[in-house]
Amino acid sequence: MGIIKAFSRRSLLWLLVLNLVLLAIIDAAVYAAFFPGLAEPLSKWGRTLFFPATAALFVFMSLIQWAVIRGILKRLVHRNGSARETSTKNAFSGQKKASEPQEPGLSRKEIQKQNQRYYLHLLSVLQRQGRLVDFLKEDLSAYSDAQIGAAVRSVHENCAKTVEKYLAPQGIIDKTEGQEVTIDSDFDPSSIKLTGNVTGEPPFTGILRHPGWRAKKLELPVLSETGDPGIIASAEVEVS
Repeated sequence: MGIIKAFSRRSLLWLLVLNLVLLAIIDAAVYAAFFPGLAEPLSKWGRTLFFPATAALFVFMSLIQWAVIRGILKRLVHRNGSARETSTKNAFSGQKKASEPQEPGLSRKEIQKQNQRYYLHLLSVLQRQGRLVDFLKEDLSAYSDAQIGAAVRSVHENCAKTVEKYLAPQGIIDKTEGQEVTIDSDFDPSSIKLTGNVTGEPPFTGILRHPGWRAKKLELPVLSETGDPGIIASAEVEVS
């Protein structure tokens, strides 16, 4: 409100000054055009009645203009204040929702553990379907290239089916590596990484080194409600 009062006083002063200057110009032009050539009583009437009347009219117009400007300013300040308050409430509400548990009765620490379990569970699915962890933990120095190639074929086929089932990855840029591509100015830096001599403003033209991957879908595996969440794959013991 202090800003409105200060601006209102200054705007009223400036409006009075501008309108009085305009009044002086108009009255001088009218007086020079009409009154000097008329009889003295009529000329005296212009100085004693016309000029004060026009001065009062211009002051009245200044007050009307000032009232209109003050009303517009109040509405703008009120609207901006309401928008800022709403934005603050929404931001606070968003932060509150982000900090609240995703499920009733779960703390933030429990939610974090649950998210970690999803990562491990997906890895366990890759282990169960394609023996991925077994392959990664195997010492390949004792095997020939032909033996490694045969093992990789099986691991690749089964893991590829699992990844396609849960994620269905697709290329971000639908072109093959080595082709020339043009990156427009509205590109997403999180999905396209520019390397090399990146200078100036987009669009950029370069060679595609990797098309990137984006998950077309995200079907999380069903989590087990019991057992150690850190278990990737259970040990198997055949009892004789």
